[in-house]
Amino acid sequence: MVLLALSAAPAAAVRYELDYAADERMRVRVCVDEAAPLRRFRLDPGAAANLDDLARERGGTLARRGRGFDAADWKAGECLAYTVSLGALADRQARDVGARVGGDLVVSPMQWLVATDAGAPADATLRLPGGYAFSTPWTRLPDREGLRRYRIPATPDDWAGMVAVGRFPERDVTVPGGVLRIAALGGMSGDEADKMAQWMRTVVRGALAAYGRLPLDEIQVKLIASKTRGGAVGFGQSTRGQGQALTIYVDPKRPVEELVADWTAIHEMSHVAHPYLGESGAWLAEGLASYWQNVLRARAGQLTSDQAWRLLDAGFGRGMKARGADMTLHDITADMHARGAYMRVYWAGAAYWLGVDVELRRASRGKLGVDVALSRFQQCCLARMRAWEPEAFVAKLDELAGTDVFARRWREADARKGFPDLAPLYAALGIVREAGALRYDDGAPDAAIREAIMRPPRD
Repeated sequence: MVLLALSAAPAAAVRYELDYAADERMRVRVCVDEAAPLRRFRLDPGAAANLDDLARERGGTLARRGRGFDAADWKAGECLAYTVSLGALADRQARDVGARVGGDLVVSPMQWLVATDAGAPADATLRLPGGYAFSTPWTRLPDREGLRRYRIPATPDDWAGMVAVGRFPERDVTVPGGVLRIAALGGMSGDEADKMAQWMRTVVRGALAAYGRLPLDEIQVKLIASKTRGGAVGFGQSTRGQGQALTIYVDPKRPVEELVADWTAIHEMSHVAHPYLGESGAWLAEGLASYWQNVLRARAGQLTSDQAWRLLDAGFGRGMKARGADMTLHDITADMHARGAYMRVYWAGAAYWLGVDVELRRASRGKLGVDVALSRFQQCCLARMRAWEPEAFVAKLDELAGTDVFARRWREADARKGFPDLAPLYAALGIVREAGALRYDDGAPDAAIREAIMRPPRD
């Protein structure tokens, strides 16, 4: 287990001691065991103003510089100390800074946890008042002497992440390969938290249907109580700052069957299986999640094969009708938010992954598929906390699968104007649109592939 491996690993050179109080203030000590002529500390732009009583505990200079501080003649084992009001950060109600969720605080650690220039993982201990909970994307280590212990992975400074503190219920869902650490925020009861855990067990079965194990060892899941519009589940987001996290807005009063019927959670869970691909890779990332949100629910037995194909077909239909046919997929992805071009970007991306999946299975006689290639990527490369350029990602998938299909089709899709013509692919798979519905031709050349894509895993 990763928890045992980390607990036996050498202590990190950077250590945080965190002491949270019921007045919503966090006392922080950050100690660095490596000497340096000049030790630099940094935060998000403007965040230095959030720190009170900042000082080197042994005295010495500490100069404000850009987005952080410089400490001259740093001695091994020295510590900085300061206090930050997490409540004040939450009161800003600002994205990537903080917010109040009922009686709970959700704040960005990048706004108050100074980082060093070391670029390596750090260790942290946390003391909480009785009855309080703390949710973070950091890797949990065994508690010691009443303190929570964590390993904080080194991720790029501009990757967003959030921690939550309050009196909320916490639940762990352990599955092959790892654990989901669930925080039920916004006033959920213990019974509602149990319902959320039951739902997440169902969701994660989709990931297991693709890879046999959770793609990462640990995932923070923040479920925020909210009265959603038109369904049991609202907005969802995947973030990677200081570890992998999912945030999903959910109505905890709705029955678990309605939660399971929604696609949002499995869509966000699908993002765990690929690295961060940057803005230019959004169509590749969102396309995979849009493809998987239907395929994996069918494999997990939550949809029939027919239901999954109809949902995919409906998504492709929305993509075809979307504006921006005069732009390449590359260009409209770069302008996606300004143009509201989500349907074109997401579903053209899904069409790419379907085409790749079919070609892989056809060429390998069923031995290879998107799931196999991504499983190989997870084993070699996923845990590295780094961004991948889309072209490098698809090239690596080709290397691992012994093909050229990922990169070749990526170049074609990225440069294509308008929505891809799916008629030849549908004909080969035996998917026939007829009187506003779909029927399936089992005599089509790739009918077996059509069935295999949606087939639940065999025992």
